[in-house]
Amino acid sequence: MVEKARPTFILDGMFGSLARWLRLLGYDTIFCNDWVDDDILLATGDRILLTRDKELITRAHRRGLKAFNPGSRPIAAMLRRLQEYLGITFVLNPSTSRCSLCNARLAHALPEEVKERVPPRSFHQHTLYWQCTNPDCRQVYWQGRHWQRIQATLNKI
Repeated sequence: MVEKARPTFILDGMFGSLARWLRLLGYDTIFCNDWVDDDILLATGDRILLTRDKELITRAHRRGLKAFNPGSRPIAAMLRRLQEYLGITFVLNPSTSRCSLCNARLAHALPEEVKERVPPRSFHQHTLYWQCTNPDCRQVYWQGRHWQRIQATLNKI
């Protein structure tokens, strides 16, 4: 059985929070915070454009591009709409997550590799760490209280 390719996304400046969520959920996501509409359309390609801008959606559809309005807050509602639209289920899995800051993949990291970049209290409470593979970023992640909040949001949808 052939596995269905995961969708990839491009989001306009209205969706910074959603971009971070999609990245943590393992989806390759470009966030176009300061881009003009023409540049967003040129970069969309096979990605799904997420925007609330009706005119931008219309322009994308005229070009044969996929575009969708996931609505507005709360984040759970936007994720639920996306799941329904795409026929997928969002699952939080750090082995497939991407960096919420730069979109690069994450890799397991040894505690001694990240010790200097983790708050001491968190470092003593956790043993599993992931690190952004982008050498210019190297953001560190672990399953702290935020992990429980993310999972609680996913359980709502």
